[in-house]
Amino acid sequence: MKSWLITGGAGCGKSSLAALLLQQLALKHRFFSADLMVAEVMKSEATLKALVAALGVRVLANPGEVNRAWLREVVLPDAVLRKKLEGVLHPSVLAALELSRREAEKDGANLFLAEVPLHYEIGSTVSADFVIVVASSRSVQVRRMMETRGLDEQTVQKFLEAQWPIEAKVERADAVIWNDGSLASLEAQVLTLASPLLQA
Repeated sequence: MKSWLITGGAGCGKSSLAALLLQQLALKHRFFSADLMVAEVMKSEATLKALVAALGVRVLANPGEVNRAWLREVVLPDAVLRKKLEGVLHPSVLAALELSRREAEKDGANLFLAEVPLHYEIGSTVSADFVIVVASSRSVQVRRMMETRGLDEQTVQKFLEAQWPIEAKVERADAVIWNDGSLASLEAQVLTLASPLLQA
């Protein structure tokens, strides 16, 4: 079973690439999204208790609900607090990823595709045969995040500064998808990428 990994910068279109790539796959596959798993993990009572223990009661907006605005505004720009947040969330997400990979292999899948936005930030701890980085210019990242997530520019800049520069990720990639243009341009790159890989 092949293992591919999609990563890149915030607002670069990782999810769009994953969706387009999955449309091209005729072979049996399993897809895992770290972002979707984070959302699931944060619903867990055990996770909420661990977050309160690590970050205090301000991490909760209401009982049983994480204060995402506070995480963006206070925790994300602070390296120490961000490390505490990651210490709670990342082990559960990575364990779920590896469980999904094992299940995929057991189920006879030909491809395991994982979308892991912070692959390089967490030390490339997720093994993969092929790493695809989705990249965009900083201005496009900012515009997309403001439009799609309803964030102000200052918050977006803090978000981006908490991640590796996109140039550093591009340097380490096995393949780079540049997504500054139209959907048609992204689709064309996906076709170019998928064809030889799926025949390999």
